[in-house]
Amino acid sequence: MSLIVCITYFICFTYLFFKYLKVAEVPARITLNKSTIDFKCTGQEYVIILLVTTGLLPVLALHLALAEVICVLLLRDAPNSPIYSWPIKLFFIFIAWTIIGLLYTPSVSFGIRMILKYLYPPLIALAASAVVDNVVIFLKSGIWSRFVAFISFFAYKYIPMQGIIFAGVFWNPAALCTNYATWVVFSLALYSMGVDKKKNLLWALFFIMPCLLWVYRTNIFETSVALSAFFFIKYRAKSLPLIAGMAMLALCALFYIPSVKSKMYFRPDEVTISDFLTGNVNEDNVNTSGRNEMWKKVTPFYEDHPLIGSGTGRVQKYFYTEIIGFGRGGQLHNDLLLMKCDNGLIGLGLFLASYLAILFHCVNIYHKSRNEWTKMCVLTAGASLFGMLVTLYSDNTVSYSLATLGIPWAFYGMALGIYRKEKAELAS
Repeated sequence: MSLIVCITYFICFTYLFFKYLKVAEVPARITLNKSTIDFKCTGQEYVIILLVTTGLLPVLALHLALAEVICVLLLRDAPNSPIYSWPIKLFFIFIAWTIIGLLYTPSVSFGIRMILKYLYPPLIALAASAVVDNVVIFLKSGIWSRFVAFISFFAYKYIPMQGIIFAGVFWNPAALCTNYATWVVFSLALYSMGVDKKKNLLWALFFIMPCLLWVYRTNIFETSVALSAFFFIKYRAKSLPLIAGMAMLALCALFYIPSVKSKMYFRPDEVTISDFLTGNVNEDNVNTSGRNEMWKKVTPFYEDHPLIGSGTGRVQKYFYTEIIGFGRGGQLHNDLLLMKCDNGLIGLGLFLASYLAILFHCVNIYHKSRNEWTKMCVLTAGASLFGMLVTLYSDNTVSYSLATLGIPWAFYGMALGIYRKEKAELAS
């Protein structure tokens, strides 16, 4: 049943993507502050909206391949040239390094699969930068995708017959929760712009709730970091007291919400917040949900070749073809360690540098732009992307790129296109 539902959705996606690639204009509507705005977007802009909106729907493994093909077709026929910002160039240096990693990997096929996962976020950013130069497209894609995220929360287990209607359609709850941090930031960005303030504040609070309700420690940390990045982009050094406050709130959530603390430790009563701050915690008492055992098994892939790693796809080959028993066919649940094992310190350093570069580029655009809507776009992109970065420490976020990294990267690409248009108008 699940396969039939997924194939049906996939056929619909494929039809819609290729249909609107050939359409000149698409009528659309958006409501802000109870005022309805009717506008027309190009077929390519509508495809970008669809790519962002359908990111939460994995459907089949073919969905990622389809999305990448659509991005390439958009780049081929885009009305403007794509913007290769210095963070994107830095990320493509990382991609080039992973390609070099194919020369010494024990499995080229697994290596190519990893590269395709890495490739989608910059591809959609380039496509968005070449196609989108109107903030209305950003708003439309954000509002639609936020509503899909809203449905996904209930479709996970709160809708009757969800197993039939949504069988295999949405990502797993860990990926959903990682995605929700984007909508916390997006809603707060709209709130700060004075757009439907009460409604967007409620949206933000709603999307903060799942990480606490489902007791996902990684996503509690992610949301805290995303909010900290939100304040940093807006206020730079002045935000440091707010960031310190966010860190304290996250720490308090880990220790003073019983369900969270009981998931952190096997014997939660033996650990206090002062023990945590002083590093006086017994590692055997830390509940990593089996992750620590898997991490220990792959460390030789890094230790034997610390600078270059053991080759792109090495960890995936181990989990799918070599490991016996627990973990076989699964994920490492630590993308940063995976990169270190596959591509060494060089690969990991390039990856982290590109994400830091995006954050500071967003700060730079935010304080140079004279357009409040451009600022809102880079604020959403930079804060949500930096928040997601921390999830790579204890989850396989790269594997969920359609639902997680791809969406803020798309927003970053939109911000580049919108900012280019703003500069051109100021220069004319």
